[in-house]
Amino acid sequence: MPTTPGATAPDAVNVLSDAEAAVTLLKEPRLRILELAQEGPVTAVELAERLGEPRQRVGYHVRQLEASGLLREASRLRRGSVLERRYVASARQYGLSPDLLGPLAAGVDGGDAASAAHLLGALHQVQREVAAALEWGASQGTRVPTLTVSTQLRFRDREQRGAFATALKEALTRVVAEHSLPPTESGGDERTAVGEGSEPFRLTLTLNPSET
Repeated sequence: MPTTPGATAPDAVNVLSDAEAAVTLLKEPRLRILELAQEGPVTAVELAERLGEPRQRVGYHVRQLEASGLLREASRLRRGSVLERRYVASARQYGLSPDLLGPLAAGVDGGDAASAAHLLGALHQVQREVAAALEWGASQGTRVPTLTVSTQLRFRDREQRGAFATALKEALTRVVAEHSLPPTESGGDERTAVGEGSEPFRLTLTLNPSET
């Protein structure tokens, strides 16, 4: 009978902030190994066959991925003198934290709020904070409340784009004032539970050229 070491359901997303884990992930053929392990529990032997790679080489990469927490053991089964271990990917999606770049990462301190560099810094801040919230939510067994609104639009000219930006900022200021607590009524800094109490939320609004 196969035995299951523990919970094997993959996380929704794993944002890597550890440089060693990021390096482990990016080495070939490890990305492909994770892709195959996302399809369902698989052994190192099965991975080697599907990749067309030597079993020893694939087994080494599997051990490195498991040590970094990118692969999880799903089950093990003794077949005579051989212990068969099946693995699954630790997450359905992966991301790289801007923290990997340390002080070189784009930031939002000062600068022109209308610049592309400032926008990238703001997105990095969002990614960093959401990753921390996901980790906290996972430890509490609860879902992190977030909201994403995305649409594509076009402008006749620069003047219309400027008028849109002005109107949007005015509308946003009004909605925030009407539907959130004033800064002086934050209720303290301690977080009680995700989605409850008065923990702070960040609203980041961006507008950028779209490829499609």
